[in-house]
Parts: sequence; structure tokens; C-alpha cells
Amino acid sequence: MRRKDREVTDAAALRAIVQACDCCRLGLVDEDGVACIVPLNFGYTEEDGQPVLYFHSAREGHKLTLLRKNPVVGFEMDTGYGLLPGDRAEDYSFAYRSVMGRGTVDFLQEPAAKRAGLNCIMAHYTGRSDWTVSDAMLGATAVFRLRVTDWTAKEHKAP
Repeated sequence: MRRKDREVTDAAALRAIVQACDCCRLGLVDEDGVACIVPLNFGYTEEDGQPVLYFHSAREGHKLTLLRKNPVVGFEMDTGYGLLPGDRAEDYSFAYRSVMGRGTVDFLQEPAAKRAGLNCIMAHYTGRSDWTVSDAMLGATAVFRLRVTDWTAKEHKAP
């Protein structure tokens, strides 16, 4: 990381940034080596001390095809962004809080695991993790987990 003065190293502060984010963008690569960025809703938890992100989607589609071929992904999420004005053009800047990282995706198959993943996502947005998920919904939904292998966070706040 070039700007060490903006690096977030405190684990609780990094988790707070994740909790404040509304969207996680997965970076995938297609068979031609072309990058594909996909914005997704997500849920965050830790399993055995390892950060884990949960996602859902339809059971078929381009994103899932790419993930099945190459489950190693990059990701990015950000929040708290806004223009920081100045008196001169070069004094302008931009506030943000962001997390970037990489990890490996696996698809959940067991109904209990899929329900837990979906409830993790719902908890991120609603604060509740006790939702009832029907069998029909489970059958129509792919749920996948990203086990984060490494990540970094940065923030630039208004002075």
C-alpha cells in the first residue's frame, strides 16, 4: 500500500468499514482474460477467525459460470465517500473508506448452510438473522461463500 498514512490496520476498524458498506464488488476473469466486475449484496461474518463474505444469486448465469471455472476472486467495497473541496484545484480531494482483498469462493449445497448464508446477508441489511427461508427459495437460489485470504483497508477523512 503506497499511502501508509491512510491504511487501516486495526481489525475492529476494518470490520466497521465492512459493516458500513452496502455493496461488494467481485472481480472475476473470463476465459479470454477479460476482467468482469460484479456488484453484489453481501453478508459478513468470521469463521474460525477468518473473514467470510456470503453472496446469493440465481442458480445460473455468467458470474456463476466464471466462478465455477476459477473460484479465486478479488473484491472491493467502499463507503463514506464525498468531495473535499479546496480553494485551488489541487487542494480538492475525496473522502472514502474502502476494503480490498482476495479469496476463494465455494458454493453451499446443504439447506442449513444455505439458510445460514442467506440469514447472514439479511442480517447485514436488516440487523436480523432469524428469517425463515422457504425450501422453494433455497432451490431457486445459489448461495456462495468467499473465504478471505487477505485484505487491506484505507480511509481518507475530511480534515
